[in-house]
Amino acid sequence: MASNELIIDDDYCRAMGDFFVKQGAELDQMISDYISILQDLKNKGIVSGDVSKALNSYINYVKKLDKQIGVISTSNKTQINNFLTKVDQEDKYLF
Repeated sequence: MASNELIIDDDYCRAMGDFFVKQGAELDQMISDYISILQDLKNKGIVSGDVSKALNSYINYVKKLDKQIGVISTSNKTQINNFLTKVDQEDKYLF
């Protein structure tokens, strides 16, 4: 028979929030490194011509991702904390 209990593991939710923040920071670092590699390639290897222009355009688009994933993952952790706080507040009325 199916249970009608809802169990929310606060520690697991917080641990996942921390995991997302850590992963976001690592992905942001990877993107920064990738941008640096592309800049070096453009400055030292492909300095002129159509390919250089296309690479420059690509670099500009990649730069739009710089430091954005960390912001998203941090806001995710905030949402987790808000959820747990709201559940705790509502839980007072259930028991």
